[in-house]
Amino acid sequence: MHNEDGFDRGDGGSGRRPEDRWTGGRTPVPEPGATQEWTEPPSHDGPSVPHAVIEDRYELLEPVGSGGMGEVWKAYDRRLRRFVAVKGLLDRSVTTPDTQKAAVQRARREAEALAKIEHQNVVTVHDQIETADQVWIVMKLLEAPSLADLLSRDRVLGVPRAADIGLQMAHGLRAVHEASVLHRDVKPGNVLVRDGGQVVLVDFGIATFEGADRVTRHGGVIGTPPYLAPELFAPDSPGPTPASDLWALGVTLYEMVEGRLPFGGGEAWEVQANIRQSPEPVLRYAGPLSPVIQGLLVTDPDSRLDAASVEVMLQEVLAEPGAPTPARTATPAHSPTARSTPSAASRPASAASGPAPATPSSEAAPPESPPTASRGGRGRFRGWKAAAAAVVCAALLASGGWLLASQGDSGGGQADAAGERGAAGGDAQKAWEQWRSATKRLTIGAKEDQPGLSFHNKDTDVWSGFDIDIAYALAEKLGYGKDDVDFYAVTTGNRASRLKNGDVDLVVASYSMTTEREKQDDIRFVGPYYKAGSSLLVRKNSARYDLDEAVDVKRNHVEVCTARDSTYADKLKEEGYATGKWQPDSYRECVDRLLDRKSSVYAVASDDVLLAGYAKDDPAHLKLLPSGAGTEPYGVAMRKDDPLLRSKVCAGLREILAGEEWPEMYMKDLAPLTGRKTAPSRPELRPCSG
Repeated sequence: MHNEDGFDRGDGGSGRRPEDRWTGGRTPVPEPGATQEWTEPPSHDGPSVPHAVIEDRYELLEPVGSGGMGEVWKAYDRRLRRFVAVKGLLDRSVTTPDTQKAAVQRARREAEALAKIEHQNVVTVHDQIETADQVWIVMKLLEAPSLADLLSRDRVLGVPRAADIGLQMAHGLRAVHEASVLHRDVKPGNVLVRDGGQVVLVDFGIATFEGADRVTRHGGVIGTPPYLAPELFAPDSPGPTPASDLWALGVTLYEMVEGRLPFGGGEAWEVQANIRQSPEPVLRYAGPLSPVIQGLLVTDPDSRLDAASVEVMLQEVLAEPGAPTPARTATPAHSPTARSTPSAASRPASAASGPAPATPSSEAAPPESPPTASRGGRGRFRGWKAAAAAVVCAALLASGGWLLASQGDSGGGQADAAGERGAAGGDAQKAWEQWRSATKRLTIGAKEDQPGLSFHNKDTDVWSGFDIDIAYALAEKLGYGKDDVDFYAVTTGNRASRLKNGDVDLVVASYSMTTEREKQDDIRFVGPYYKAGSSLLVRKNSARYDLDEAVDVKRNHVEVCTARDSTYADKLKEEGYATGKWQPDSYRECVDRLLDRKSSVYAVASDDVLLAGYAKDDPAHLKLLPSGAGTEPYGVAMRKDDPLLRSKVCAGLREILAGEEWPEMYMKDLAPLTGRKTAPSRPELRPCSG
């Protein structure tokens, strides 16, 4: 393909799905616009080629991946005129002529059992078919992102959302287990999250019956190494059981809230060695989910929580809207050891690495281990429920009680009034002293690639720009020196989740204040501390188009890039601009696409002051178009349930805007970009009680 400038079109930095390290041989999803080359799945002597038809009904269109045992095809049901997923259950690599008959019988029973499961959290099986050498199941074709996709994008999820996803997974597993089927490959990649939040367990390609003979592939236990239960590796192991599926659920819950796997390792033996050496992984952000995760990651399968107990405990978590944040402080999220250092935080963190382990000297003692569980599923829940309550109570006591003030906050002045009063004997100063005592260092989320606004020099580990100066000034008002402040690199796409999950205390990252964002991201703003205009950044010398005004960009229907989840993402479409299907996480990526003449991006949409920084850095190739209508007010974001901090930030920002600090910061950082000789009028701070 060629773009309008006559250059070979590459991916142009197009959004590609991050590689799943544990794909189990699944065919990767091609990038948008790229030629799709599919690896042919293993031969099964049956129809395994495109456009072959099974039973004169299901036309195989294209493979959509191969799981642990068997392959999955997108197919067309000629009779009912619909697209379906067709999966072969037999893996010929693990069968011999002597074992083939038994394998076919086992797969046949498995398919029949799966077809009987009717549950909203389990993929629907429409049909079961046998050909000469294969047993096929025909399933509903679901086109939705997986939980792995969400974690690749956000790295961590908030406790309420993780609890909701975990609850639906438990519902699905319970239905599967009641049908005497075991999944055996529970992991984020096999959990689809549909629009509206419905969770569906998929990929039963290596499922088996409870009590069936263990089948291994290439001499090892089947499954994905980081999610395999330790009992599967015991010499006298009876093989997979419902408890081993629930271990994998525990690993998945941990990964959702902690942003990393509980037990690292590149191979199955390494993972299992880490389980033996450190069977109780540190929980920093799980809060009220801690007892659930701890109960699922018990190495003794007989003492592990069952699906019914998990369901009840997760329902308790979701029924307590005030529980997630207070419980999180039981394992101090504000401790310096629970955060990355500034230099480490500035680098993209892999999901496998996660936060550095806390040192015993600075980590508060974890809550007592839950009571030893009995072997009865429902009976043992009482002990775990008591442990969950203990975690919440301990957290409330540790926080001095003032966090209770956030309960019932509907986004109005009640939160601020409660924060000012405090709940520790009505003494706001005492409550703030307790907050400061628990938060030795202030961690602030900021963007690291916006010259003039916020920029991180990785060579010197120095942060600079207007946002950074605002952040330092606020920290000083809160009683922190520069040496007590850590900056944590965030993007437009992940800053809300970084805030909600305790990675940062505040976000100062050209965050446009809108009521919709407060509701959607479940945060609160203080501000504005700056008002920006909207603009477009274009190539200075285009071989195809002369783009001098916004109308030129719209009239020529050239592709405009903006950061995912920015205020411009929907605005561009509403105003008739052409946008690409995939948007990156940062404006820096958009600019990189713009500068890549192989890409189809001809303009970047964002705030004028932000784009002016890029134009100033590369005046030979980039041009800033005149600002358009409207303004983007920048606010300081924080968690909704932190009214005390919000009241302090509000008072501090009011002082900054009233004094000489603000115009001095503007002239130092932004005047070189805007060309102004004097500072503009200061933005009017919105009431913090509104």
